[in-house]
Amino acid sequence: MNNTVRARLAFSFKAEAYELDATIDLDRHVGEEPNFHLLLARTGGIDPYSYLYEVMESHEVVFSEATGVALQSCQDGGFDWSRFERDWREEQDLRVVREIAERTLGVRDLDGRSDLKAALLAAYRAGRANSAA
Repeated sequence: MNNTVRARLAFSFKAEAYELDATIDLDRHVGEEPNFHLLLARTGGIDPYSYLYEVMESHEVVFSEATGVALQSCQDGGFDWSRFERDWREEQDLRVVREIAERTLGVRDLDGRSDLKAALLAAYRAGRANSAA
């Protein structure tokens, strides 16, 4: 499942109202927090070197309609990027561990075996940490 969030920003400049709205694919940005203002500006055709963009940056982006693990990071119109990345990495690790459990142990419901799940996750992460060192 893709991890997305809807980003919206409403403001006015020189008596003209602007309502920017975009659904952002968060998976494309893992590793570096996206500049949501810039993504919305591009969607709305706003030049990032304009006064209009400066005014736009002074307003808060409102987030909603998150999907995937991003759902846990989207609360009350805000978005917690650090939490999203942490949850995203956890989900990636779990995907690998679930595949290993099913392929080698025949366990199809790893969530029902929390002890085995914890052990496999620990072993996977230890192996990954040793290979990076």
